[in-house]
Amino acid sequence: MEINSESLRFILGVKLKQFRLTEGYSLKQLAERTNMSVSYLSEIEKGKKYPKPEKIIQLAQGLNRTFDELVSLQLDDELNPLSALLNSPILKDFPLQQFGIGLSDVFDLVNDSPSKAGAFVRTLLEISRGYDMNVEHFLLASLRSYQKMHLNYFEELEAVANDFRNQNRIPLTSGVSQSWLESILRDEFQCTVEYDDFSKHPDLQSLRSINPSPRKLWINSQLMQQQKKFVLAREIGYRILRLKERAKTSSWIKVETFDQVINHFKVSYFAGALLIPEKRIIKDIGMWLENSRFDGPALAKLMGEYDATPEMFLYRLSQVMPTHFGVTKMHYMRINHPVGSDVFRITKELNLTNVFIPRGIGPGEHHCRRWAAIAGLQQLDTEAIGEGNVSVLAQRSTFTHQTKTFFNVAVVREKSLGDSTNTGMTLGFLIDDNFKSKAKFWADEAVPSVHVNETCERCPIEDCESRAKEPTIYDEKNKQKKREIALVKFMEEHK
Repeated sequence: MEINSESLRFILGVKLKQFRLTEGYSLKQLAERTNMSVSYLSEIEKGKKYPKPEKIIQLAQGLNRTFDELVSLQLDDELNPLSALLNSPILKDFPLQQFGIGLSDVFDLVNDSPSKAGAFVRTLLEISRGYDMNVEHFLLASLRSYQKMHLNYFEELEAVANDFRNQNRIPLTSGVSQSWLESILRDEFQCTVEYDDFSKHPDLQSLRSINPSPRKLWINSQLMQQQKKFVLAREIGYRILRLKERAKTSSWIKVETFDQVINHFKVSYFAGALLIPEKRIIKDIGMWLENSRFDGPALAKLMGEYDATPEMFLYRLSQVMPTHFGVTKMHYMRINHPVGSDVFRITKELNLTNVFIPRGIGPGEHHCRRWAAIAGLQQLDTEAIGEGNVSVLAQRSTFTHQTKTFFNVAVVREKSLGDSTNTGMTLGFLIDDNFKSKAKFWADEAVPSVHVNETCERCPIEDCESRAKEPTIYDEKNKQKKREIALVKFMEEHK
């Protein structure tokens, strides 16, 4: 068991409470037997204080125990489950502080019933093993929760990016060039930038960048210009924000700590805010939302004016729309599709609603082929649009099982990095009164209305022209529901 000072306090507190209850003493009675205050004993039991040796001796005598029994790290059968809690990835790696929770708060929650708490943690671990989850999943899930808490908008990072532009006298209407970003890294931070296609290292060709040392950055030369600029801006972010803990590669090979995850997120946010300034995008999107018709070409034109990839642009909208336009019920999703295959993988998502939770889908299930992004990716298999070009689609998507309708904006683009994988992004907004008041085009008759579901396996839609798999999960749930109804009927008939 890995023990630190907090764990020591917690173990002593739990054992003290257990021994006290075994003897049948109240806190007041133990206070009288040990000549200590009730408040002091309570703080020890809650893991907030660790007494000096002489105090522990007094406690041991008052409880009819030995000194060793109190300070020993050996846990008896009832407390043994705490080992699972103290050693679990949930407790060791989950970023409690980001949610305003201290380790002592967790200890308070489990103090009343440590065996049940330990059993609960073991249950979570069993579930995670069953779904092939690891620490990385917990850390990335915690980041998504952290983003949801803040509606994916971080004012302090916006301010840093804005100050950086002001200090360098960059007008809102001006972009920044790749050469200028390189010069900032070289001249201000003594960091050299190299470009390579990593062809001599085939296993690394899918990486966008590698950072072997603080003063050297290698960028994949096969990236589009916009992607190179984003990598450079992100590297500047590490230095402007003075973040030391970081991953050495742009695409995760291995997630080790939450600091790496949160710092990667912060510098990516900084890069987006630097390349697509807040005040300008708010003005431009505000004007676009005033259109009575959905104008996909106008959105594509804006991406070009900001010299941004679809990923950068739509994700930037997911940051400013909730806060500045009050459209908080939205989701963002990125899907990768190997050309010519029937495989569609969700590689990034953020959901500020309770309607569709893609991470809850089981492995091996087939995402609904009616989604606008997937339909667009399928079309790309047969109708190339050319590298660097995009196709913008819109769809009113109604989830059959929840009767909630989203206005989805989807953008698809062809492969990059020489990989035979196309990418589709979706930014969707729940169509409620608030969205209707903000987006004048919400009822555009030219935008198709489609019933969708999460996966084919869960879908009740009959005669679906896009079905990739039989509705096995839906059929099983339907069969179970019929059993339950039949059982109720049988019980009523045979009372």
